Amino acid sequence: MIETEGALPPARRRRRKPKQSTGREHQPTVTLTTVTMIRAFLPFWNDNEASEWLVPATADERVDELMGEALSTLDRALAAEAAATGRPYVQSIGIDDVVGARIGFGDGDRLSDGLYLEAFEIDARGGTASPRRERMNRTRPLARIAAIIGETDRAAACEFLIPRIRSDLEGGREMSAALTIEVAVRSSIVELDTILDLPEHAADLDRLEELLPELTELTDAVLAEGKAWPGLAESLEEPLGIVERVLRRRRAFDQ
Repeated sequence: MIETEGALPPARRRRRKPKQSTGREHQPTVTLTTVTMIRAFLPFWNDNEASEWLVPATADERVDELMGEALSTLDRALAAEAAATGRPYVQSIGIDDVVGARIGFGDGDRLSDGLYLEAFEIDARGGTASPRRERMNRTRPLARIAAIIGETDRAAACEFLIPRIRSDLEGGREMSAALTIEVAVRSSIVELDTILDLPEHAADLDRLEELLPELTELTDAVLAEGKAWPGLAESLEEPLGIVERVLRRRRAFDQ
């Protein structure tokens, strides 16, 4: 269930000349989207059983697991929306986008409205010293973000393509991943060729070049078959993993 709160209503057509504004008359409005992920496939038989599940569910390792499950489900829903509406760039939501979160249980229409019989507020992002926060900090090279925004650096096309392929695989969209992997690997070889002068970097790019003919055959086979087959996702892991390693290495040297 997805609800949006705080969104401004559509602007009305003005018939009179608008008054001069200093920009201080209105407080800024923040739009928040509330998402309720219901595990309907694992119902509880009674409230006691649900309560027994709830307390250990708020432990740190269970929070990570449940938040990962919720974000993965949301990603699949957004991908379905993109396919159904023709908007291909529906943004995936990461843990850093979560303002607040609760874990709880409920029943019927009340749960679909985000109303719980019992629930706990959780720190979805984790504190400053938590493993979740440390992982986020390691994957956010702020200096390069500023450089890209300031146009002193340029993001490579493969830096957009590779995360989308990983997202497609994790979301079960194997066909999309398979049809994109060849061009993503090809662009990675060209765009990342000279960014680092390291033996391991050259070895990774050489291996990607060796894999290109196989990826071309795989793309042709996917188009001919028209559907995914068992083991297709696994066949994408080696080239995808190599490019992800190259990109991680690049980010590490950028920080």
